[in-house]
Amino acid sequence: MTTVEQGGGFDRPLLPGWLKSVLLTVLAVFIVMGVWQFAAFIFNVPVWLVPKPSDFLARFVSDFPLLLHHAFATSKTLILGFGLGVLIAVPLALAIVSVGALERGLFPVIVFLNIMPKTVIGPILIVWFGIGPLVAVLIVFLMSFFPVLVDSMSGFRAVDPRLYYITRSMGATQAQTFFRVRLPASMDHIFAGMRIGVVKAVEGVIIAEFIASSAGLGYLIMRASGFMDMTLMFSALIMAALVALVFNGAMTLAQSVLMPWTRRPE
Repeated sequence: MTTVEQGGGFDRPLLPGWLKSVLLTVLAVFIVMGVWQFAAFIFNVPVWLVPKPSDFLARFVSDFPLLLHHAFATSKTLILGFGLGVLIAVPLALAIVSVGALERGLFPVIVFLNIMPKTVIGPILIVWFGIGPLVAVLIVFLMSFFPVLVDSMSGFRAVDPRLYYITRSMGATQAQTFFRVRLPASMDHIFAGMRIGVVKAVEGVIIAEFIASSAGLGYLIMRASGFMDMTLMFSALIMAALVALVFNGAMTLAQSVLMPWTRRPE
């Protein structure tokens, strides 16, 4: 006899996992916004101090073209700085792991540069390169480079050396061993570093636009603060959060496509 359970009626979820996550996130945002709106109304908080969600959401809609223009500038800086960080960090991690002298000599210097506050490095870069997108790209690069480097080193070290020797004994070249064994086995760690790096990159691009840019959401927030325009500041913050979500989602999608074995079953 075929039961409902055997036919897959009860064990099949009503909603896909990703849709449940989206609905729960939307519900949480609505609850937070509702409490915020109610509290601001009850205590009669002035707009110039803390605007109500209805105030800055209306501003978000009315100034959407302006916000989109600056979001595009922020995204371009983010892509250039983060891309540069990944392109340099991953090969450098492989070189450091492969050559012991590099790890002993070069890695402490990289750690020292990483612990220096980026807000201090920013003015130095402005003196060297002037105010412009190049300085913003370099600050984003510095923010995202170290997490990708450290996690990539961990990934390359975690590969079982027996796999390397087996493929080499079967006649595989250095390039074949790297692309068929070592890189795929390290991808999980590399993507972990990239996901941390992209978050640091979003943080870095806003800092960079505060101090060294004439466009972007960080620049817009600084300009709005000069006029005490709180609704525009909050609207720009929402747009910055959306940019971060888009890049984080793109990273998750790339990992799912390049590493299908890591996908969670629905």
